[in-house]
Amino acid sequence: MITFRSANPSDEAAIARLHAQSWQKHYRGIFSDDYLDNEVVQERAAVWAERFANPQANRHIILAENGDALCGFACIEANEDPIFGSLLDNLHVSSEVQGQGIGVQLIQRAAQWAESAEPNCGFYLWVLEDNHSARRFYEAMGAINEETIPHENPDGGTSMVCRCIWKECGDVYKR
Repeated sequence: MITFRSANPSDEAAIARLHAQSWQKHYRGIFSDDYLDNEVVQERAAVWAERFANPQANRHIILAENGDALCGFACIEANEDPIFGSLLDNLHVSSEVQGQGIGVQLIQRAAQWAESAEPNCGFYLWVLEDNHSARRFYEAMGAINEETIPHENPDGGTSMVCRCIWKECGDVYKR
């Protein structure tokens, strides 16, 4: 049975590991193989260590667990942008459980949390243009591609990213 809860500092390593595994699987051909094979695990660990060492009041992390095992997470920053609102900074689900609705539940819970933190605020995310499966998922959830711009990747390359928006947080979870 899948359960959901807020993350705490003891979850840092599991979140970083799932984040790196997700990138290794879904960003192959977008990020360099060298980065994905040799650097992403340490780089994601450093990112999550920093996030837990320096928590932000507007950031919330929701975990999905199957028993005691992390199988997904969402990281939200409430009211991160004055125009587009709250940022869904990360949404990752383990490949073993994809297609079971966990991503939908995570994004809906993220939008509900964002709306409780900042009512009447928009909701958005950035997704790599070449990550076609993720783009289809967000579009099925009602997201609209507002713009596509170049973005510097952690491997030093550049990719096009799409800003996918919902006008209001409720548009995400009231579907």
